[in-house]
Amino acid sequence: MNPTILVVDDEEFLRQAIGFDFEMRNFNVLMAGSGREAFEIVQREKIDVILSDVRMPNGDGLELLDKVKAFNPALPVIFVSGYADLTLEEAYARGAEAVFPKPFDRKALALAVDNAIQDGSLRLGRKNTRVGSDLTVGIRLRKGSMIEGKIKNLGRGGMFLEIASGFPPCAEELEFRLALPENGAEISGSGVVRWVRMSGNEELPAGCGIEFAGLDETCLAQVVELINESKTKAFIPRS
Repeated sequence: MNPTILVVDDEEFLRQAIGFDFEMRNFNVLMAGSGREAFEIVQREKIDVILSDVRMPNGDGLELLDKVKAFNPALPVIFVSGYADLTLEEAYARGAEAVFPKPFDRKALALAVDNAIQDGSLRLGRKNTRVGSDLTVGIRLRKGSMIEGKIKNLGRGGMFLEIASGFPPCAEELEFRLALPENGAEISGSGVVRWVRMSGNEELPAGCGIEFAGLDETCLAQVVELINESKTKAFIPRS
């Protein structure tokens, strides 16, 4: 069965253009011109992924995101926005799976949509959990340099890494490795830096948000079990 995508944008031309692209990729395409109209569709149709603008009249993208995650936390939402007033940190914390600026790369957008659907069986089972105080993580950056950080929370698709210096740049690819304090089980995989906070406070310390790109098969079941213990809408937690 072909997947169904809901395209949400108040600009009809762009909405139709995006919809046509995904029809050519064998998607069933539904469309809405506002967040309110989109949520009505979500409540009555089976949707696999939502692709939405942020700024719209009659219910913007953030309102839609909050309603969707309250209705069905597992339903992936991807933002396409021409404005810089939405930070990546906020978008991922509120549950968005990806954010693209306008104009966007069509191939990259299509890949993000495919990943959101393919990862659904795992990510929809993922829920946020506190993994322990000051859990040390070893990070190897793309160029081979090493940094260490601390994590407390895992999201449905990533983690927040608390670090004081040596911040990696956004879009940096990395490998990570950590051992759980309860049983010493090792979790390792690869990721991508999605946002960086270079200064912080006690509530929101300095660090970066990392999206999981892949988990080693040997630890996959362990991670799924770990993050199934409690629920959150956050794709990448803020702290």
